[in-house]
Amino acid sequence: MNKLSRNERLTVILKLLSAHKVLSNAQLAKLMQVTPKTIRCDLVKLEQEKQVIRTHGGVKRSEQFDADKYSLDSLMAQMATDRIESDIIPQGFNDDGVNQMKNKVFILGSFNVDIVATLERFPQPGETLHSLGSTIGAGGKGANQAYAAAKTGASVTFMTKIGKDQFSHFAKEHLASTGIDKTLIIESDDKPTGNALIYVSEQGGENMIAVYSGANTSIQHEEVVQAEQHILSADLFVTQLENNIDAIKQAMMLAHQHDVKVVLNPAPYHERTPELIPFVNMVTPNETEASLMSGIEVTDLATAKQAAIKINQMGVETVVITRGSQGALLYENDRFMEVGAIKSAVVDTTGAGDAFNGALAAQLVKGNSLLDAAKYANAYASLAVERIGAANMPDASLVTTRLN
Repeated sequence: MNKLSRNERLTVILKLLSAHKVLSNAQLAKLMQVTPKTIRCDLVKLEQEKQVIRTHGGVKRSEQFDADKYSLDSLMAQMATDRIESDIIPQGFNDDGVNQMKNKVFILGSFNVDIVATLERFPQPGETLHSLGSTIGAGGKGANQAYAAAKTGASVTFMTKIGKDQFSHFAKEHLASTGIDKTLIIESDDKPTGNALIYVSEQGGENMIAVYSGANTSIQHEEVVQAEQHILSADLFVTQLENNIDAIKQAMMLAHQHDVKVVLNPAPYHERTPELIPFVNMVTPNETEASLMSGIEVTDLATAKQAAIKINQMGVETVVITRGSQGALLYENDRFMEVGAIKSAVVDTTGAGDAFNGALAAQLVKGNSLLDAAKYANAYASLAVERIGAANMPDASLVTTRLN
């Protein structure tokens, strides 16, 4: 596409905003093949003319918005053909032409540095074993899920908090490399970056994890407020329980009040989990977490169904219980659905649940049914366990083959 004049760019921005309530600077710059600085200058002009309101990293329509302020020429036909139908700007229009933004996910969650030791077997209490190898990598349930959601096609905004320490640069570099659209990184003055000590057994690829939360559990009220616009512009809000519960609850309430669907992955389980339930549309526990939530010990499919019903009765519309090598159980609208296990060459199960949750969120905001989204997520997680490391998310192009 040829370089656009300024008036042509302004025409495009206004026309896109007539169909999309919110756009990001990065989307516009990529679409029109100009620098972010050029887009910012264009948006400043439109804001001065009271056409738009600039937000952090993006723009939305003002009350005085007029899509036809600038003349529309043949450029728009070219743009519609060449770009708008691409995956740069998400599609999904209502009959009235208002875009439903079917792939925007906001994830509030943790970032941890994972220190992983691989062993032939887990040590007994008081026993010292030589490890077969060790690595330092990126992790944290929030970061992993954001990575998986971005890998599987969602437009992701990820909010996290790290320390000002030797791991902060590592965290920023990793998050910048994941394909996550926006990262809202807060830096703590007094808490270190979270970290996890992980043992991985060669016998079956199972893991044992000890997490030090650090800065993850120090998110302040005003820091959530600063992220409000990002939360409200999302189609799906996803969180876990590795951050401080007060911040999680505040963010969930914001999403819930503005009809943004809320998905809670209740991991690791927290005693205050029940007070979050009124703001949750979907919950995605594993069998252990489902047991703790429901008070019913989950040992098989029958008890998993009992737990799902109990959690639903607590006020959650949709329950998805991940069952490891047994697949997943779904409960929605008084109906059970099962997603069968997929055989895989298990190397490391660390992050498998995160791969499932991130892929599930991405498929749901694309408009897929719960069952289809869960089947996809199950296949994606089966690919993740064939890789070493929680943050080593597989390529989405492999999922179709695995499903077949």
